[in-house]
Amino acid sequence: MKFPATIVALLLATPALAQAPAAPSPEAVAAATALVDVLTPFETAKANLDAQLAAMRRGDALRAAFANNPQFRMEAAKNQPKFNNALARAGAMQADAMGPVLQDMLPAARTATIDAYARAFTPAEMAAISAFYRTPAGAKLLKTQGPLLQQVNQAIQQRFAPRLRTAQQTVGPKVQAELQALFPLPGAKK
Repeated sequence: MKFPATIVALLLATPALAQAPAAPSPEAVAAATALVDVLTPFETAKANLDAQLAAMRRGDALRAAFANNPQFRMEAAKNQPKFNNALARAGAMQADAMGPVLQDMLPAARTATIDAYARAFTPAEMAAISAFYRTPAGAKLLKTQGPLLQQVNQAIQQRFAPRLRTAQQTVGPKVQAELQALFPLPGAKK
């Protein structure tokens, strides 16, 4: 039987599909579980998700998504209470729709993280990493890493936000013209 050249080429080009990676050993999974428990205890991840959903429900996610939109800022400034109420209603809808999916993702993400660590490190390496994070220095790193990264983010945003706004304002009309050519809006100038 002779196979067409395209099928042979396809079969030869996809060797990764032929073999699935071996499952990690039970020892590796146990060590990875212990490491994940140290890095991100389930209770902490759950509390973070609950806080994220509460912020979404207040409209914070929508506010952040549109924060750089000049029309959004202008409309918000006109009647802040009305605007905040509308964002909260829309945010509640968003949280109601996305919340169940995010709740289901939490244990799935934990399982995927455990699997990834179990494949990337030996049980001995994971035990050493876990031991470090249980030391005072490791515990301090875990506690302060998030806030430190937020501080760095804020400093970078403060430093570069004006330049980014200027660049966005400069290129905005050009981008809008290109998009208008692709997707003409009814009643828009041509």
